[in-house]
Amino acid sequence: MKKIIALCMAGFMLANVAGCSSGAANTAAAPAQDSSVVRENELYSMVVFTKGAEYFNWCYAGMKDAAKLLGDHITVELQGPAEWDASLEARAVEQVTAKKPAGILVSAADETTLNSAIGKALSAGVPVIGFDSDAADSGRLSYVGTDNYDFGANAAKAMSEMIGGEGQVAICLVPGSIAQEERAAGFKEWLSENAPGVQVVSELNDEGDVAKSETVCAALFQANPQIKGIFSTHGYGAPGAAAAARTLNILENVVIIGSDYSSAVIELLQAGDIEGTIVDDPYLIGYEAMMLAYAAAHPTEIPSANPPFGHVPPIIYGGSSLLTGEMLKDEAILAKYQNPPAVN
Repeated sequence: MKKIIALCMAGFMLANVAGCSSGAANTAAAPAQDSSVVRENELYSMVVFTKGAEYFNWCYAGMKDAAKLLGDHITVELQGPAEWDASLEARAVEQVTAKKPAGILVSAADETTLNSAIGKALSAGVPVIGFDSDAADSGRLSYVGTDNYDFGANAAKAMSEMIGGEGQVAICLVPGSIAQEERAAGFKEWLSENAPGVQVVSELNDEGDVAKSETVCAALFQANPQIKGIFSTHGYGAPGAAAAARTLNILENVVIIGSDYSSAVIELLQAGDIEGTIVDDPYLIGYEAMMLAYAAAHPTEIPSANPPFGHVPPIIYGGSSLLTGEMLKDEAILAKYQNPPAVN
């Protein structure tokens, strides 16, 4: 059984380094700083597999805010390839390791490709914290993310309700991404146990690309007009599926549920082109991952399972929920999602 630790219990593991935060809300006060002490500068690097994606911009915003609380001697950077490419991301991790940072935060493009690069960083004495998408066998010290089985189950429940409890549906995913495979598994398991009238008849590899998603979804719709719903396990699939359905003039016949949120997804929700998206809290994920990296880089008297690095818990999971266009009619809810942070 997975060890699940609520995100908002992070204070226990950080040894008074910081407190729990969510979204752009105020965070707990940082430890008092002695202005007479000159601290050596510390660099922490976040490495992602699609640099420029709004989801990771939110993660990085959380990381930056955590760094501000820790002190002026902390600097952060965001690195990684612009396109979904695990090999390029592994190279980025190696390039970052060469800078000898105080810590690295990694969201892995797939389950295994980054293992060697992460291992090299750890061997060089650089603590590595996984977030969002895990590489569980890499040796990373901890992982901060979402319970992806529950994430997929939330999508399945919404899908079942929206299509009336019966019909054929499909899943868009990138095989090899453990987070997405867990979401797909949670989706299928919930339907099997709770809505046997809803059948998953196809799993589409859209390579994490909007245009590819449009192509594979269009082919599916044309080959099987009985499809009543599409669930995308990542943020690019729903816009692609909506584009395919719009071109074929079947938007009213297909329920599309996405994952995560971006400006494009918010606009599609407001227009009614997609019915919902399952969201977690990328800001908080980035915030907590940064705090874990700092804790790992600063051992205390608390015994660590990964010496010489400091004590950190193996896993921290947060929750997920359904976001719909109807919910976005509430101005307070809309304001939370429609202004993505700038990266600088």
